[in-house]
Amino acid sequence: MLTDIIVHMDRGAGCTARLMAAIDLASRHGGRLKGLYVITHPHYTSSSSYLSDFAQVREFFVNATSKAGIETEWLLVDWNTVGTPLAEIVTNHSHYADTILVGQPTQLHSRRTNLDFHERLILGAGRPIVVFPGSGDIFQFGERVLVAWKAGRESVRAVNDALPFLQAATDISIVAMVTSHDNRAREEQPINLLQQHLARHHVKAATEIIVIQKGNAAEALLEQARQKKADLIVVGGFSYKSNRAPVLSPFTQELLLKAPVPLLISH
Repeated sequence: MLTDIIVHMDRGAGCTARLMAAIDLASRHGGRLKGLYVITHPHYTSSSSYLSDFAQVREFFVNATSKAGIETEWLLVDWNTVGTPLAEIVTNHSHYADTILVGQPTQLHSRRTNLDFHERLILGAGRPIVVFPGSGDIFQFGERVLVAWKAGRESVRAVNDALPFLQAATDISIVAMVTSHDNRAREEQPINLLQQHLARHHVKAATEIIVIQKGNAAEALLEQARQKKADLIVVGGFSYKSNRAPVLSPFTQELLLKAPVPLLISH
């Protein structure tokens, strides 16, 4: 069960749907929902404007959650006061939650800069991050789940972190993607063992191994999600080292930018 959930609140597109989905999630699991709002860049505009912004967001959070009758908490952090960047603030709070819902990165700026917040959060949280699309039209999720499987630490961590979601789902598909039929044979035993392991947690899942073109993994996974009408994708947050610092893999970055449904990522 998810007993401690955080939803990151902001003025961005999709925040309303993200909050509604978080409320639904907390209601189904009997969990406590914390709304986290971080005041950023107050020196770029007037103080009264920022006061108005977060007051409106708080009012919206309070009104929406009170109607649902769930236990809540409002968290307000001014990054100028604490002297900590946005990503670090959200990461620190995520350490004391079962999961955290955040918005999807946009593609308005450079790819590298735009993914910085999500990269720092995914690599530093140690908790499952649910990245919510900015379309604003998804108010519930987790009924039909697609699990991206590749035998290894990241996928194992993601599946384990997703267990509360999987146990509440009605349809679960596990997909392993390989680039040759030889690799397909090597994936058969791990995916079957995973299926058996999940069954012992009362999770019934179908499995599938598909052969794809090399370098096309993200698009192939999203196509599988479309075909299966998945409303949640579970995936490991794969990374590699660049200049001695870990960064998210191109596969993970592409999913973050393009996923049309919520994406549960663990690292």
